[in-house]
Amino acid sequence: MGYPKYSGLAELLKHDQAALDYFKDLPLAVRDGIAPHGERIDSFETLKHYAEAVSDKA
Repeated sequence: MGYPKYSGLAELLKHDQAALDYFKDLPLAVRDGIAPHGERIDSFETLKHYAEAVSDKA
């Protein structure tokens, strides 16, 4: 079973409390690194992928 798909990060955070909590717990630098890719982040799984990728670069 996969995660529900949304139209982007804003929609995901609006409708998925777990994703919102996860996003709020990320360091500011990681959140800032994710933001430019918001339209590509359509699920909690994708959010985690981007967060890990940005964290690895920091």
